[in-house]
Amino acid sequence: AHGDSGRCRYILVWRALFYCAFTEKKGAAGVIGESSVQKIVADHITWQPKRGEAPVLKDICLTLCAGEFYGILGPNGAGKTSLARQILKLQKSGEGSVRFDEMDIKQIKRDVLSRQISFLPQAFRADIEFTAYDVIAMGREPHRKRFSRLSADDLCKIEEALTATSCMGFRDKPISCLSGGERQRVMIARTIAQDTPWIVLDEPVSNLDVKHQIKLMQALKRLNGQGKTVAAILHDMNLAASFCTKVILMRQGGVFAFGVPQEVLTKDNLMQVYGVEFAFLQCEGRKMPYIVPCGQC
Repeated sequence: AHGDSGRCRYILVWRALFYCAFTEKKGAAGVIGESSVQKIVADHITWQPKRGEAPVLKDICLTLCAGEFYGILGPNGAGKTSLARQILKLQKSGEGSVRFDEMDIKQIKRDVLSRQISFLPQAFRADIEFTAYDVIAMGREPHRKRFSRLSADDLCKIEEALTATSCMGFRDKPISCLSGGERQRVMIARTIAQDTPWIVLDEPVSNLDVKHQIKLMQALKRLNGQGKTVAAILHDMNLAASFCTKVILMRQGGVFAFGVPQEVLTKDNLMQVYGVEFAFLQCEGRKMPYIVPCGQC
């Protein structure tokens, strides 16, 4: 019965929940190939919400390469979400440019972009009476022809996403009846079901209990091992140290440090970025020490 749900139903939810983030726009020009993008380059990005206001992003130069698992860390207001939204073409561009390989993102059609990169936003509507399955199935929209039903491949990707996020137990429940953590897992499953080479997630472990935080990060690590590039905005530096191959540490709208976790997550760097002293506790079985604020030692 799930495969018989009409396209119109999915489009309604798609637009309601995701604000047409990845739907086609008239006037868009330029295309990139359907093969995976090998790098995303932010070249001197400066962005401010309104003219005359202080910049949220300040002269950011950053190259993200395919195959990595990036953790984006920093205090509130550091510019993490704004950087992600610039890369995703979800907010008006400022100074500088974002390139997918050699093509300026401004020249990339949104439908093409949605087959290259998927996005989990921080906030989403949860007051719509559609099942978890229906919402997850929306992730297949960029791959479907107009008015077509879900294909066998679509159904397979949805089932894989349900399993990866432990959503099987409530697949047929309305999303409005789920807990905050369950809704978060549904939205992550939708992102995974989109099956793009690049995955960007804004605070994916928020609302999740410790068990499901670990299970989610393990699932993302498996996807990374299968060749997908993952970039996750996180506040838990220990999760970043355990699962990410590279860390982007942001402060006051800029990139303060960028590299492997061992080089970025140092006492000096964390003190300068967060204004708090941290202790590094050696734990058996961990390559990286466990990082805790000194007041919690």
